Amino acid sequence: MRTIGLVVTVSILLLVYYNLSPNYVDEQGVLVEEFWALGLASFGMVGSVFAFLVLLVWMSVSKKRAR
Repeated sequence: MRTIGLVVTVSILLLVYYNLSPNYVDEQGVLVEEFWALGLASFGMVGSVFAFLVLLVWMSVSKKRAR
């Protein structure tokens, strides 16, 4: 559970970093943006939600088996 919270926190910090980083078009017409931070944040958030759902299913199954 702490690991999921840590991944969510890091993902939020990566989103903040992405939004605060300078985005511009250089002299050659290339967009300069920190896409890696957005990608890692997206994967982290999706992975955290998936892990939380798996944890909930696992806890409910183990509770039913304990009865």
